Amino acid sequence: MAKVKIDFKAKGQDILNYFKEKGEKIGLGVCLAIMVIFGGLGLWGSISAPSPVKNAEEMKKLADDKTQAFKRAEPGENDNPGPENSSTKLAALDTLDPSAYRGRQMFSESEFLDVKRRPPAILTVDDAKVSLARVAVKSYMFNKDGKGLTVIKGGATTPMAGGGAAGGPMGKGNPPQSKDLAIKLFAAKKSAPKATSEGTKYSDRLIAYLKNLEFSGRKMAETLTVTSDEFEKMKGTYRPAEQALPVRMAIVNASFPYKAQLEEFRNKLKLGSFAEVLGDATASPEDQNVGVSAFRFLGMNVERRKKTADGKWEDWKPLDIRGNYLPFATSTDFRFEPEDPSIADFIVNGLMMPKLRAFDPEHYPKVEDAELSLAKIKSQVEESARKDKEKLKQSKPRTKQDTFDVFSPAPVASGTNTGDGPGMAPPAFNPIGTVGAGGFVPGAPAMMPGLAQGQDVEPAVHNLVRFIDVDIQPGETYEYRVQIRMGNPNYKRTKDVASPAYAEGAELVSEWSKVPIILSLPEEQSCYLVDQRKEDDKTFKGVTGEDSKRQVPIQIHKWFLNTGAATQNLSVGDWAVAERVSVFRGEFVGRQVIAKIPLWIYFFEGFGLLPPKIVKGGSPATKTGDGILVDFSPDRKDRPDFLLVDFEGPEYTHERVKSTGPDSKPVASKVEDANRMIEAYIINPLGQLEVHNLVSDRENATRKSMLQGYRERVKKAEDFMRGGGAGGTTPFGS
Repeated sequence: MAKVKIDFKAKGQDILNYFKEKGEKIGLGVCLAIMVIFGGLGLWGSISAPSPVKNAEEMKKLADDKTQAFKRAEPGENDNPGPENSSTKLAALDTLDPSAYRGRQMFSESEFLDVKRRPPAILTVDDAKVSLARVAVKSYMFNKDGKGLTVIKGGATTPMAGGGAAGGPMGKGNPPQSKDLAIKLFAAKKSAPKATSEGTKYSDRLIAYLKNLEFSGRKMAETLTVTSDEFEKMKGTYRPAEQALPVRMAIVNASFPYKAQLEEFRNKLKLGSFAEVLGDATASPEDQNVGVSAFRFLGMNVERRKKTADGKWEDWKPLDIRGNYLPFATSTDFRFEPEDPSIADFIVNGLMMPKLRAFDPEHYPKVEDAELSLAKIKSQVEESARKDKEKLKQSKPRTKQDTFDVFSPAPVASGTNTGDGPGMAPPAFNPIGTVGAGGFVPGAPAMMPGLAQGQDVEPAVHNLVRFIDVDIQPGETYEYRVQIRMGNPNYKRTKDVASPAYAEGAELVSEWSKVPIILSLPEEQSCYLVDQRKEDDKTFKGVTGEDSKRQVPIQIHKWFLNTGAATQNLSVGDWAVAERVSVFRGEFVGRQVIAKIPLWIYFFEGFGLLPPKIVKGGSPATKTGDGILVDFSPDRKDRPDFLLVDFEGPEYTHERVKSTGPDSKPVASKVEDANRMIEAYIINPLGQLEVHNLVSDRENATRKSMLQGYRERVKKAEDFMRGGGAGGTTPFGS
């Protein structure tokens, strides 16, 4: 049998040719087969796999079993501690005060201690109360170009810049006017056109009119208008004349977490005590070679928004507190009201705007209704008063019987104090205006004067914040928010900070305050349904020519910024009352009437009445003043006046028809219901309907108080015009 020889090379070539011809179909078939296999496996797995619900139930069962096992678990024998021996017995340790072992007192700074300074967060106010004040402040009289000042001949007053005493006559302890005061007065006018434009414009024509009037028993002071150089050469023989400058003010008082801010500085600056914080210094932004207190307030940023007529708020807008207030401060030569002693310990430089010196300080809100309405400040004031009372009690001199000690017969002298006994307080410390001692030495620990090593101060928990907005209008609603500004305590201290960026920028600011600070200004005009003539004289029967059946008497109260004719623009800055005005139905309430308005008359230096009442052949003592024509309508022309819609009452009759039977003739008669209350329906400037009745308006406490105050001011002005009171004395005794 012959042997068959296989040609593998030819076979391989045939296979290769086959794959070349059928390769695409073979590959597609293989892929389809793989897809079928894996698809079948996946389908089988999904069919045979347990359901998700069943899996969840099994997992929950396992978790519940473990939870129950933990709850039932109890320690076994192997968990008990072994027998005590000397190596495991704990030693009894005495507790120690860690403050005695502070690291910075025992060791120098090293790389193991974090001593680098970081920027402190600036806190903001946590409570606030806003009050409204309408005040006539004391301003000087510059002419329109600011180059002339009206002065009065006589002893010079005490220099009044910086809040000094005002109006005191020349005498013991009252030095003459200084050059600085003269320069300051004229600089004030140049920077204060807004403030003086609100005051009295004493034109030459008006001054001539005033000087030609006959005043009873009152000698006119000699006045001059001088330049700055002339005023300087007078050497105290003349003093500046004053005028009333009416101002509306929104006074915002707030409380600031003072102690918490000190703690923030202490922690971030790596200092050991409050005394070190208050004694710390940094470079001055004005002169880097001069040191300033690192913990210092720089004022605040204020934003305000106004509510629109539809009840929505406008966008926040920056409020130029300093720019608005400065003209008034300069025109008054920076004379301010003294602060109440009860809050003096809670005033910090940089956070309290002063109140301008007023003719009548009572026009400012009382401290009980303003600063002490803040609970956090009031509680501190009460606690401070309690401590002061205890100190006074301890320091009260004692008798020998009180100090006699039966075991130490030698008595202590009355009133002596060793200074180291129980209840002796540490040296007092007032953080207000504190500056680091010893000049600017960056990084050097500072101690407050009067404090021993290791002794610290105890600052107030909260201090007062105040800003004043003089740009407000009646009938509007405002909301405020503030940012507290402080100096950067790391400014230019590049070697002491954790990052060079912390030494840049001379100022740090807080976030905007969150507490609501809202003021709704009421209208400066109000009316009451009351017949004041009948209140004063029960026998009063009415005014001749008055339509008593179609008119009702109304009393109008209004706060006046200015009054008089347009050429006069006489400053008032106080309330006045039109005691009795007869108004028809459908008629506006406000109108021009003759009223007595006390006005500051600069050449008499007192409040008087214009024009004076001249009685020929009469006694000069009867000449006081009839009053002037005063407009009791609203000052804002975009606000309507009060409108009397209707009224009814017992004095207004109606007819009644009476019949005695079906066959009798009806009889008509007029009826007066004597027991019916008089009522008036008035639409106010906001479009709201007010219902007034005679009883409530007659007994209204605000109305009666306002009327009484107005009459007292008028009486004092009349007495002044009759010659009573010394020159310069005001009705308020200021």
